[in-house]
Amino acid sequence: MIAKIKILIFTTMIINVISINTAISENLIIDNLENIQSNEYKEEFCENTSTKWCFVTDKVMGGISNGILKIGMSEKIKFYNMTGNVSTKNNGGFIQFRTKVKNHPKNILYKGVRIKVRGNDQEYAIHIRTKYLFLPWQYYESVFIASREWNIIELPFKSFKKSNFYQPTNVASSDIKTIGIVAIGRDFVADVDLAQIEFY
Repeated sequence: MIAKIKILIFTTMIINVISINTAISENLIIDNLENIQSNEYKEEFCENTSTKWCFVTDKVMGGISNGILKIGMSEKIKFYNMTGNVSTKNNGGFIQFRTKVKNHPKNILYKGVRIKVRGNDQEYAIHIRTKYLFLPWQYYESVFIASREWNIIELPFKSFKKSNFYQPTNVASSDIKTIGIVAIGRDFVADVDLAQIEFY
């Protein structure tokens, strides 16, 4: 009887370890366009609405950049398409679309962000904001090139650079509140597609 109890306890421990390892290995899908509810995106403070993605330009700070976010489909792949003109005039210089990060599992930390993107061979950035950032100009940034063909790009959290020296240096995935795709920092025509974004 005691031997059976020991075997049962040991088996339960093994199952728990396997379950934990499985949970850790899973990705946190932020958006893969499976449940698209709307093709309309409001600007500025749209996190206060039910809109999943917010399209934001530097007009919120007096800039003159402009653009649009829409949904497209090519070869049965759905994607978000952000196009626009980025201008550094009037202390501006960005357009972006961003979303909230929800349902992060407890006691799990992911290594980075994985995106499926294409574009016009220009450099873009991922911006993330954590619960420790309170001012709108604070963020962490990692850049990538959106080539003409679809590519899977992985950006480890350790590659993200802070926008201000007084921000915490390290980023934990469990602290991330919003994540965005950004065209920023120079005068150029933006055209970038996003088919999937997740933490890995």
